[in-house]
Amino acid sequence: MIKTILLTVLLFLSLIFHKEVIAGASYGLLLWYQALIPALFPFIIITNTISSSHSYETLTFYLKKKIPDIYIFISFLLGNLCGYPIGAKILNDFVNYGYIGNKEANRLLAVVSQASPMFLIGFVYRLMPDKMLSLPAFLFLIYTPSILFFVLILISGKTKNDNLMINTRSIPNKDTTVIIHNNDNGSLIDSAKIMVTIGIYVIIFSIVSKTGLHLIERCSIKDPFFLTAAKCSLSMLEITNGLKLIENLSISDKYITALIMFLSSFGGLCTAFQIKGVLNYEKNTIKKYLCDKLIIATGTLFLTLIYIKH
Repeated sequence: MIKTILLTVLLFLSLIFHKEVIAGASYGLLLWYQALIPALFPFIIITNTISSSHSYETLTFYLKKKIPDIYIFISFLLGNLCGYPIGAKILNDFVNYGYIGNKEANRLLAVVSQASPMFLIGFVYRLMPDKMLSLPAFLFLIYTPSILFFVLILISGKTKNDNLMINTRSIPNKDTTVIIHNNDNGSLIDSAKIMVTIGIYVIIFSIVSKTGLHLIERCSIKDPFFLTAAKCSLSMLEITNGLKLIENLSISDKYITALIMFLSSFGGLCTAFQIKGVLNYEKNTIKKYLCDKLIIATGTLFLTLIYIKH
């Protein structure tokens, strides 16, 4: 239903605002081609190949005896290191192979879907107003709410009546090697499909963002509160466009910093759709992801304001 509404809106926008749609599509396509493919495609191929060869099970066979929730920790660690939607992709693989239940995966989805340190340091941090946050403080404020939320999930225990498949493989093959055979072409094709899906969402949300900004400018409304609120709303659609909108707001550096931190933690609706695109396990839900992400991002927002004030 949501996809149908989004595509219908996109159709009308393309007819009415032809130039803006072309500009948005061009920006989204370049972003996908120049930034996302180099950053994500190798990770997606690797995780698909590892998953299809059951190498996760081989690598963790001895650790499972000492750390029963080893797959939860792996998904959290790799998700935060590799960036979204890789964390969701890894979590999805773990559910499909019976390592994690689908209800447990829904609880973990928000904490394994975080921007990678490379993106945060290389792109987000340089948008910060000067001397507002040091790099260690910047990373601490981004990751702390997510880590605390993860700890709360662990403390609360596993979800009852979770749909977890029983893994019957008991002895790993010590000679297992991860190589791409001819019969592994399915992994490559799946990787390409995921990248195309991500690209489509980036282009769609870039079009909506560019068109929305054009509408705001055409309204010629000089009320600063309305303009700030409208641009903040648009920033929630797609993170790269959104960060640039926030950077140019006519408000104090303190609030610009806090809003940049909030959006960097939340990721935007485009990211949510990308994550939804890599999930295929039963009863997956993006609604809980969005609610949990808003809680985590709000935590980052308040911590940032407190840190700057002191």
